[in-house]
Amino acid sequence: MSAEGVLASDADREAAASALADAVAAGRLSLADHEARLDALFAARTVDQVTAVTADLPALPARRGALYRAVDPYRIVVIGGSARRAGRFPVGRFCGVTAAFGALDLDLRAAVPSQREITLTVWSIASRVTITVPAGWRVTDQVLVLGSRQAIADRDGGPGAVVLRLRGTCLGGSYRLTQA
Repeated sequence: MSAEGVLASDADREAAASALADAVAAGRLSLADHEARLDALFAARTVDQVTAVTADLPALPARRGALYRAVDPYRIVVIGGSARRAGRFPVGRFCGVTAAFGALDLDLRAAVPSQREITLTVWSIASRVTITVPAGWRVTDQVLVLGSRQAIADRDGGPGAVVLRLRGTCLGGSYRLTQA
């Protein structure tokens, strides 16, 4: 029997749904396209039909799993495993980043801030948190780190620059704040 006749499993559909969610977060799919593809995905019966829903998306990174992961404009949560947020995505006025026993990479270089001032609250336990900010943003970093810390100095941006205020606590693990 060929692969086109093999029935898709729930795990196949979950992996494809996660890929679609990542594509929306990266700005590759609109919400309407995401909804249409989810409808097609959950109507799919075979592995080929499931694969067709994500065929035009880039290959998924190898380290994308987590016990729990939630990503939206106002929060990013990863518990166990890892998550990466990069590309064009919205960032709310207040955004929370939570990582426990995992790794989180947040790249804000192409992010679309909802306002000129963003407060990003970072909470992590035994995790690696890396945040990359664009060169033109004004940054104030007041994250308490009990572990490894690598951070750029606070800096002023140009007139009209986005202001990023970093707050929170990292217990164990590492915290890294870099400039693009």
